Amino acid sequence: MALVSSATLSGNVALNDTKIKLSAFTNPATSGVSAPTYLVVDGEAMLVADASLSPTLSVVRGYNSPIPGVATMPACAHKTLAPVVYGLSSDFTQTASTDGRAGSPVISLSVNDTAVVLPVVDATVYITKAGVLASTILDPNKDQTNTIKMVSLTANAHLITYTAGWYQNTTTSDIATFPATSGAVLTFVAKNGVWNLVATADDGVTVA
Repeated sequence: MALVSSATLSGNVALNDTKIKLSAFTNPATSGVSAPTYLVVDGEAMLVADASLSPTLSVVRGYNSPIPGVATMPACAHKTLAPVVYGLSSDFTQTASTDGRAGSPVISLSVNDTAVVLPVVDATVYITKAGVLASTILDPNKDQTNTIKMVSLTANAHLITYTAGWYQNTTTSDIATFPATSGAVLTFVAKNGVWNLVATADDGVTVA
């Protein structure tokens, strides 16, 4: 089963609460909760201990993060309607990959690519192509919350396409154009399965 990111909290959750209610819950485990089932709310991971009263769940708060390389957050209070991501431990983003780039804090883009998979951890991505780089980045996973800083090291008007749209409106904002100067920076962060812009204008990057 893939991660579910459409659920929200139904009611506030206090610091020491061990029962929480979701807007909806479909148990991803094939037999009860024999397989580890996790929730992540505002960065706090919770282990589902009992789902028999679904969508009210008994949970272990402040549990070890199911995402390798992501720090475990202590239990904290959460407000109603806070987004919830849940699934089996195997459904969550893994930093391991065949080429090792998923967990790398530094990578380079030197050739055009129509399907760039960016790291799942906070990372700096250097654009080193001698000419104009024209590449398309793919969506992050639903549980990713990492920040990517993309830095141009060559004086070219690089084109970075994000098909969903940098403002999630597809073709109206799908292309970020770097100025033809070295040192320009584009910063964006993953949340709810999309990339969200943090900063562009200070370094002359335009989005259209």
